[in-house]
Amino acid sequence: MATPRRIYRIYHALHANAGELSEFLTAKGEVLPGTVKMLLKGDAAKLLARWGEEMEELCGVLDRSHDDPYTMESTQTFYWASLFSAVRGATWDDLKFDDNRRAAANCGIASIPELKTAVQRVVAAGPDGVKPEKLFLLWNVADLIYRRITPVEDQFTLEQVLECDLFEMTKREYLKPILAMIPN
Repeated sequence: MATPRRIYRIYHALHANAGELSEFLTAKGEVLPGTVKMLLKGDAAKLLARWGEEMEELCGVLDRSHDDPYTMESTQTFYWASLFSAVRGATWDDLKFDDNRRAAANCGIASIPELKTAVQRVVAAGPDGVKPEKLFLLWNVADLIYRRITPVEDQFTLEQVLECDLFEMTKREYLKPILAMIPN
């Protein structure tokens, strides 16, 4: 099952084990996956910037100016928020995901232009000026807008959205030990 908690914990564990995984893959003569390289480098500024770019695309999906599927852009933004948060040392509890999911409705961001502005402010604050939980608050705002503008019968549930990410993870051999460590 793909819950936000499980998906984040997978990325967090990947970060925690990136050095060991790098040594193992290098010893086998395999190319290091891009995600592992980024986690080893720990460039929080780059990860935050990429989250901002993907959030811009997610907003484009919501206002129909970007053609990718909602599930793709939503999982991409969750991915970049997770990598940023893992590099910053945030645990699942630090993210206050469930609280932020509820707070999304009352945080004062009700439209796509307001969301874009909030994303730009977060990115401009830089990696040391933003708490990782803020990225997930804005992710939840985007999801709330999606649910408001998409007919119920056409919506993906939160779990279905994240199941897309988990499915992609299962295709990556290097992630199998991490996936086994983080059960449902």
